[in-house]
Amino acid sequence: MTMTKGLKIRHKLFAVFVLSNVLLIVSMWQVFQWSFDKGFVSYATERDRDFLEQMANRTANLYIYYDDWYFLVQESRMESEWQQAKLENLRDLVPPPSTPNLDLIYPSQYYRQRFLLFDSQKTPIIGEVKFADAETHAVKVNKKVVGYVGLRSIRELVQDQTVRFVRQQGEAFLLISAFMLIIAALLTWPLAQWLSRPITSMQRATKKLAAGKFETRIAVNGSDELASLSCDFNNLACTLEHTREARKRWVADTAHELRTPVAILRGEIEAMQDGIIKVTPDSLASLQQETLHIARLIDDLNQLSMHDVGSLSYNMEDIAINDIIEQTVQSMTLPFNEAGLDLIFEYSQKKPIVMNGDADRLHQLFSNLMNNSLKYTNAPGTLTVKLKKANKKAIILFEDSAPGVSDEDKEKIFEQFFRVENSRNRATGGRGLGLAICSNIVDGHQGTISAYHSPDGGLGIKIEFPLN
Repeated sequence: MTMTKGLKIRHKLFAVFVLSNVLLIVSMWQVFQWSFDKGFVSYATERDRDFLEQMANRTANLYIYYDDWYFLVQESRMESEWQQAKLENLRDLVPPPSTPNLDLIYPSQYYRQRFLLFDSQKTPIIGEVKFADAETHAVKVNKKVVGYVGLRSIRELVQDQTVRFVRQQGEAFLLISAFMLIIAALLTWPLAQWLSRPITSMQRATKKLAAGKFETRIAVNGSDELASLSCDFNNLACTLEHTREARKRWVADTAHELRTPVAILRGEIEAMQDGIIKVTPDSLASLQQETLHIARLIDDLNQLSMHDVGSLSYNMEDIAINDIIEQTVQSMTLPFNEAGLDLIFEYSQKKPIVMNGDADRLHQLFSNLMNNSLKYTNAPGTLTVKLKKANKKAIILFEDSAPGVSDEDKEKIFEQFFRVENSRNRATGGRGLGLAICSNIVDGHQGTISAYHSPDGGLGIKIEFPLN
């Protein structure tokens, strides 16, 4: 399946970094604007209110003296005319008018430019600003409001006098931000390439793995998520490699196991056809024995394949596992006695151990394990089967006498077609599938099976089943 080419991950990482920086700059600019408007204007407004209270008291004293607002209106008009004359005669030095009362109320030129006066009805006397749009304070004489002094809003003044400064600062901020963005982009591109390098390496390795090169591995650097993903990839590749080798070995072993009895059958049948071997009950029995061997081998392979694909059925019910073991021991006692071996079952508890399982499969499990010891234990010898309950588990131990197995073989005895290449591998040995089937049955009961060195000098098998 082909995929359309798009942006590579390093391009996406680069775009994410650049867009993040752009969003950060825009956010900082918005915060700067909001902070100036909210912080500075609020501070100036509070200062105006404190100043207006003082000016209202001074204005009230002057109103008592003049008994009207004409004195302030006259001085304000004179000052306005002087400001206009000064603008029209820039080359001439126009002396300022005498405004003692305004000087007393608003000594600062900063406040003189914003001075407002309203009468008791809130009608503008000085200034053309509506009463609701100004910062005002009542002028009281004998507890009676005779007018209002006010100031133009600081926001208007800021817009008139400082907007140019703010704009200049904003432009400088944007230029600096653009310069930093370029630097960030130059640093981000190699960073994006560095971050995407492990992913690119994994992509190449995945293509090799898909092509059947299961020996492919990725170098693991660091301890982050990508390093963990590389470890998982290597584990996957290792598992696939082992699976391929196991499949090859399984096919070769199956062919070998089938070739031997088929070759014997073919040879005996050809000998009968040529008259070398006469057709007698004994020769037919030999043919039947090889046929049964092939049938058992095919049945074992069928059970293993059914377990692998999950189609091997289990009729689960509550059973007493001690009864299953005891019945199996009784059925195997005679063959053990004939082989010069002792079969011992140790179970000290009085109450039965009940678990959920398939009685027929468990009987097959225990029979296979006992048959394994029957084939490979030297006479005189012993097989001891122990059953106990611990930590909500049923623990079953199979411990036989010599010969034992090596540490290396102990880890492989549950593999299909594996036979121990020592004294336990007699000519009368099995097909190498019995313990593999046992492992599958235990797995079907959510249990565990493991091998260890028996204290009697042979092989020990430990099985644990959960008790619900």
